[in-house]
Amino acid sequence: MTVDLSPVQEYYKDKTIFITGASGFMGKVLLEKLLYSCHSLKEVIIICRPKRGKAPETRLEEMFKLPIFQRIKDERPEMLKRVTIYQGDVTFDQLGLSGESLKHVTENTNIVFHMAATLKLEGNLRDAIDMNLLGTRRALNVAKEMKQLEAFIHLSTAFCNCDQEVMYEKVYEFPHKPEDLMRLAEWMDVKTLDAITPDLLKPHPNTYTYSKRLAELLVRDHYESMPVIIARPSIVSPSAYEPVPGWVDNLNGPTGLMVGAGKGVIRSMLIDTRHLSEVIPVDYAINGLCVIPYQFAKMTERPKDVPVYNITCTDHRKMQWGEVIEMSKEIGYRYPMEAGLWYPDGCITTNKLHHNINVLLFHWLPAYLIDFILLLLGQKRFMIRVQNRISVGLEVLQFFTMRAWFFKSDAYSSLWAMLNEADRKNFNMDMDPEETVPMYIESCVQGGRQYLMKESPDSLPRARLQLKLMLRVQEKISTGLGVLQFFTLNAWCFRSDSYASLWNKLNEEDKAIFNMNMNTENTEVEYMIECAKGARKFILKEKDEDLPRARVHMKIPLQIPVYNLTVDDAKKRTWKWIMDVGRDLGIKYPFEVGLWYPDGNMTSSKFYHTICTILFMWLPAYLIDFLLLVFGQRRFMIRVQTKIAVGLEVLQFFTTRSWDFKSTHFEQIYKELGSTDRSIFKINTDDVDDYEYMKVSILGGRQYVMKEPLTSLPKSRIQLRFMYVLDRICKTMIISGLLYWVSQKLRVVDLFRSAFPTST
Repeated sequence: MTVDLSPVQEYYKDKTIFITGASGFMGKVLLEKLLYSCHSLKEVIIICRPKRGKAPETRLEEMFKLPIFQRIKDERPEMLKRVTIYQGDVTFDQLGLSGESLKHVTENTNIVFHMAATLKLEGNLRDAIDMNLLGTRRALNVAKEMKQLEAFIHLSTAFCNCDQEVMYEKVYEFPHKPEDLMRLAEWMDVKTLDAITPDLLKPHPNTYTYSKRLAELLVRDHYESMPVIIARPSIVSPSAYEPVPGWVDNLNGPTGLMVGAGKGVIRSMLIDTRHLSEVIPVDYAINGLCVIPYQFAKMTERPKDVPVYNITCTDHRKMQWGEVIEMSKEIGYRYPMEAGLWYPDGCITTNKLHHNINVLLFHWLPAYLIDFILLLLGQKRFMIRVQNRISVGLEVLQFFTMRAWFFKSDAYSSLWAMLNEADRKNFNMDMDPEETVPMYIESCVQGGRQYLMKESPDSLPRARLQLKLMLRVQEKISTGLGVLQFFTLNAWCFRSDSYASLWNKLNEEDKAIFNMNMNTENTEVEYMIECAKGARKFILKEKDEDLPRARVHMKIPLQIPVYNLTVDDAKKRTWKWIMDVGRDLGIKYPFEVGLWYPDGNMTSSKFYHTICTILFMWLPAYLIDFLLLVFGQRRFMIRVQTKIAVGLEVLQFFTTRSWDFKSTHFEQIYKELGSTDRSIFKINTDDVDDYEYMKVSILGGRQYVMKEPLTSLPKSRIQLRFMYVLDRICKTMIISGLLYWVSQKLRVVDLFRSAFPTST
């Protein structure tokens, strides 16, 4: 049966298409569109690398199970057989192709869509150059060998010329040459390249737009000898109509913001709500890509310059970010996501200070709190890691949301103008559809729920109930904070006037009964400071008595000599002696700039040790890291405490049990040595003074491990005395505060007065 083909479909008849990056978001939609709408084509060849132990063929089978390929399975299932997949990678020469696979590609391909790229905006420059620049050169080299090549479409980005006020559909010059950067990345080490990256990128905000701009120059330089074309989509958003409305498979761009805000994880964002949003639905962008080779082939005269298409939304369809956000909030409340972290009600601002304060209070503080609770519960921590990724993503994205962008898209608009009715139906790019913007945003929200978060539409009633519950909790907290603020402010004013005079009028006896003294130290704060200064203060060991010694007689094989290199029993010391002597010597020969006064605790109770570890190791570590975050410094204490915790966990196996070794062979060595050898090879532990050995060990650790010269000892002793005084003051205040609290709870003063009444 003959099927009438539209002009674009006729152009693709018996064509072979080669696609790089077919496993990406746009690549999947392009593959589906070609198979469904250009069903007269001969073959689609894609390359794919193995991933997570899955072969390319397995990945293709899993791709075909996605919802976007369902209409092909229902209407044109035979088209799936026209896909050929080869193992390949744009980071390899010849794209990883060789032999028959390379021959098949070069002899049959008519059209190339080069879409493979790294989209990590925050990625390092070497990876960006390898994928986006060198990868483009490798694809061009393979395309040069294609005998029937009609079009090579290079996918770039509309934001690669961010130094231009208005971005026209042309390639802009740039001081850096692609060849120079490729050579630089080949010989320069990563550390040095990362160090000079900020200066290289200017005026680009990230390595993605920078490498894409250089790749455009590389493609342009091949225009004289090859039919190359450049396509620049703006921020690609979920599909408007096809393959299914709202389909998306990644958290890049506005979709990530939508999901993050809907889950209550993102609470603040830098966006200038006055600027127009720059997004294009993925199906509009892909339909444009499909029509570009057709228009290029229809040209009667080859253009002088390389054709460039800015695939952006027309100006009259663009909305301000503020309108989009408010509309998204309203629709998000109607279609909420399940099990969000908090009620989705973030803050949009252009004030960086305001944004940073919000991030500290509503991003980082909850993340540290949640991870600390997970630590107490013995669960895997993840919120700090999530917030790190969110922080990097927001930092990159704000470059695009805090400035106005102006694109000229005449070439892209001409694609729609040249199509007849049949092709307009097949390749929709209509910028004046009947569907409104709110309808599109609604499909995006539902698509994010269904395709990204895997939340069925059937779960909406439960999600709405959860949203109402979180709203009520938030209202209760807000009300409570408002009331607390009211009383706090009034109490502050009252305390500084009349309230202070009441205390001054009391005699000593009444002051003891009715304590209102505001001049006492804040014991809770001082207690937290003491905790924050102790880094390693507890270790599991046996009780103070000599360690019980369970005799273990080792059966030594006769064939293999075994030597237990251990100290003679008479010279062994208990852990208590070692810790006491070590503490005394540590005070005589202190380290520089200690975290706190060296006065830890030793116990054989694992429960007590765990409590002390949480209070005096983990809690201070989280507090110190949070303070470092507030002051913009690098955080390190949690990482240090994690290493300490692992070390203590290993060490306690050796410190909480008795060990008994037989060292007959080792002792025999010494007996067999002559006097000269004994003076050269010292192995007699009886000649060693234990106290002097401990002293030498501490001084050695100070000098060779910590790199602290002995000349710094006087200064270290002054610092130690200061920490000793501070330690005693804090402990006295904490004990006094606890005793006072207990006396208040037990009414000790009242009991004393009733037992010893005073005469009036």
